[in-house]
Amino acid sequence: MDRRPDTRVLTAFSVLSGAIGLAIALAGSWVLGVAVGMITLALGLGIALRGPGRAEPSTDPGRRNFLVAAGLGGLAWAVAGPSIGWGARKLGRPDPRPMQEAMATGLGSEYMELVRRTFIPRRAGDLQLLLAPYNSSNYPQESLSLVPQDPRTSHASVWMYLERIPLVLHAPGVIAAGDSDERVTLADLAPTTAQLMGFDGWPGDRDGSPLPLDTTRSSKRPRVIVTFVIDGGGWNVLDAFPDDWPNLKALMGQGANFRNAIVGSFPAVTACAHGTIGTGAFPNRHGITGHNIRDEQGQVRKAYDTPGKARPSDIWLPTLSDLWHEQTGAWVGQIGYQVWHLGMMGFGGRSRAAGDLPVGVYWDEDGTATWQPHNPELYRLPASMPTPEDYQRYVDEFDDPGWDAGFTPVGRQSPCCSPPIVRYQGDVIEAAFDAEPLGEGATSLMYTTYKSPDYTGHVYGMGSKWTGLQLRAVDEQLGRLTAMLDERFPAEYALIVTADHGQCPLPDSVGGVRLDPIQLERFIESRFAGVTGVVESVVPSEIFLNVDRLRDNGGATIEDVASSLADYRYRQNIGAYVPRSAVEQDLLDQKEFAAVFGTTFLESLAGRDLGSYGATAFPDGDPLGMPPAN
Repeated sequence: MDRRPDTRVLTAFSVLSGAIGLAIALAGSWVLGVAVGMITLALGLGIALRGPGRAEPSTDPGRRNFLVAAGLGGLAWAVAGPSIGWGARKLGRPDPRPMQEAMATGLGSEYMELVRRTFIPRRAGDLQLLLAPYNSSNYPQESLSLVPQDPRTSHASVWMYLERIPLVLHAPGVIAAGDSDERVTLADLAPTTAQLMGFDGWPGDRDGSPLPLDTTRSSKRPRVIVTFVIDGGGWNVLDAFPDDWPNLKALMGQGANFRNAIVGSFPAVTACAHGTIGTGAFPNRHGITGHNIRDEQGQVRKAYDTPGKARPSDIWLPTLSDLWHEQTGAWVGQIGYQVWHLGMMGFGGRSRAAGDLPVGVYWDEDGTATWQPHNPELYRLPASMPTPEDYQRYVDEFDDPGWDAGFTPVGRQSPCCSPPIVRYQGDVIEAAFDAEPLGEGATSLMYTTYKSPDYTGHVYGMGSKWTGLQLRAVDEQLGRLTAMLDERFPAEYALIVTADHGQCPLPDSVGGVRLDPIQLERFIESRFAGVTGVVESVVPSEIFLNVDRLRDNGGATIEDVASSLADYRYRQNIGAYVPRSAVEQDLLDQKEFAAVFGTTFLESLAGRDLGSYGATAFPDGDPLGMPPAN
C-alpha cells in the first residue's frame, strides 16, 4: 500500500523553522537564527519525504511540485524569519549619531582635541569612556572589596586637573631662566632635546615643537641631558602638598619654567604620556593608546606585553633616543620602575649590536623584587649596581608612621609605597653615572621616572600623608641629582623635570562617584548581547568589544552602545556586593560619564575642525587653572 507523506507535516516544519529563527534573531543572533532555521527545515523535509510508513518516493507530478514549492518556501522562511527578527531589533534603535555629536559639544573643542590625539581604529578600545569630573573608575577587585571612604582611585580621564603638569628646563650656563604661560605639551620635549643637541636628523613632521628657550648664553651643546619624570606629580598633587617639593620649586625659579604645560592627550595615564615624551608625537601616532591595546593579531593585552620580556615594537615610531643613537652612537638609557616607562627611550637604538645594548631598567615586583632589564635580549643593567643589602638597610632605617594602616599594601606593591625604594632608585642612577660613559662623545640621554607618588596615590589616595611623603622623597632625589650634575658637568648639562599626569581626588570628598566595571559590562550585555556576549574587556578609560558579534545581534553598532551610556547613572552601577555604607546615597542619580564615544564616530573627526564644539560644559574640570608665577 502506497502511504504518501502528509503535506501538513512539511508545511508545519517550514513554518516552525522560520519561527524558531525569528525568535532566536529577536533574542540575539541572526547567524544562529538562520542556522537553526535551516536545521529545523532540513529535519522537516527529511521526516516528510522519508518519514515512517512511506513505501517509496511519490511519482505524482503534482505532489512532487508541491513538495518542491513547500521546500523552497520553507527555505525562504528559514532565512526571512531571522532576517525579520534582526531587522526589527535594528529598526527599534534610534540613530546614535546625534547623541554622539551632543556629547562632543558638551565636552567642548579643547577636550575633544585631546581625545582625538589618542584614538586609533582597532588599536584603542571601541568605546572611549570619559568619566564626569571627579568620578573614578574602579578595577573589579576594588569594587568587590569597596569600603566607605575607600582611598583607591584611578586617573584614566581627560580633565585639566589631571592634565596640568609641571615643566621646567634647568641648564645653568646653557638656558636662561624665564617664566612662560604658553600652552605646551609633553610632545614638545623630544624636539626641544633634539634642538639642544643640535640634532639635524629629528623628523619635522612630529606633533611637538621646540619650546621657546633663550639659549643665547652659550653655544655649547650639553654633554648630558636628563629627563626626570615624577609619576603622578601633576599640579593638583603639588598644590595639595606645597611644602614637599622645595628642590623642584627652586629649579622653577632658576630655569625656564612653563606653567601652562599639559599632558596633551586622553587618557592622562603613564603609558601614553611616556610614549609621547620619547617620540614627540601623540598616541594616535606612536601607538601606545593606553595601558591596554589591541595588537596586530586582534588580541587585547597590556602595552609592551610582559615585564621582563617587553616588546618595544608596540611603539610605532622611533624615539629620539633611537634616532640619536643610530646617528651618533651616543649613550642612552632609561631607569624607571614599570614597563610603561620604557616609552621614553624605545629601543634605545634599533641597529645596536648584541654587545651594545642600552641600559633599560625596571623593578621586578612580580618576580625577583630587584632591578632587572626590560628584556635581557634588548636592554641591560648599568655596569655597576647598588646591592640588595643597601635597599634592605634603607627599609630597616625607615620609621613607618603608620598612616592609613588599613590600606598598607603587602607583597609586590609594598616597595613602591614607601620612601626606601625612592632612595634606592637614586643609588641606581648614581651608579650609572659612576660606571657608564655618560658625558663622553655625543650628548648622552638619560630618562628616569619615579613611580612612587602615583603608586601611593592609587593605594592610599591622593590626599593621604603618604602621597606627600613620597613626593618629598622624590624631591630629595631631584636635589641629589642636580647637585651631582652641577659637580660633574658644570654648565654642560640640561635637566628637564616634569610629570606624566595628576591624580584623582577621593570621589567621596569632592562629590564624585565610582564606576564599577563589573556592573557596566552587565548593563551592556543586557542590552546588546544575544546568544553570545559582545564585551571583550572593560578597563578604566575604554571598552573593547567583539564588533562582529555586536553586528550579528540585531545589527547594533559601536555608536549604539556608546549612546546607550549617555544617561547611565550611579544607581545603575551598584553591585549587590557593595555594602550600603559605601554607597553615596545622595548621588544615586549622578551621571557616570561626561561622554562615551564609539570609534566610528571618532574616525569621522579625522581632518575636521573641532572648533565648532566650542567651550566645554564642564568648567569644574579645571578648578585650579594655570598655576601662578612664582
